[in-house]
Amino acid sequence: MHFDAIRRYLYYRCADSELASDVAQDLFMRIWEKQMSIDPVKDRALLYKIASDMIVSKFRRKKREVDFSSSVSISGAISDTNQNIEYSELARRYSETLTKMGEKQRVAFLMSRNEDLKYEEIAVRLKISVKAVEKRISAALSLLKRDLNY
Repeated sequence: MHFDAIRRYLYYRCADSELASDVAQDLFMRIWEKQMSIDPVKDRALLYKIASDMIVSKFRRKKREVDFSSSVSISGAISDTNQNIEYSELARRYSETLTKMGEKQRVAFLMSRNEDLKYEEIAVRLKISVKAVEKRISAALSLLKRDLNY
């Protein structure tokens, strides 16, 4: 019902029709995935607010990608090979550390990092307190820091 209006609003914000369509679709997918009960008439302003927040997040992510890609310099095939080896080793150690974590820690950590959920959202999904989520993720980060030597 509001998809076209949201998409037009996002298009006015970003001047990219594909990005506007993607963000609008992501917005309604997020609402569906989180099983949010939104009244299209009463909560119209909420839909626009969420859409606005999502487009700002996309811009920030895009800016980080550009900043990162401009800061990376290619120094040749030898360093690329060394970087690939180091990355493979780091990925292996990361996977091992994830398996060492307790299931509750690992689930909370991965929900935070892979799904970009806020602590409150994780707490609702896992039916625990926000403080418990903070504690689990903090313990997971400590374990990663220790095992990955950072």
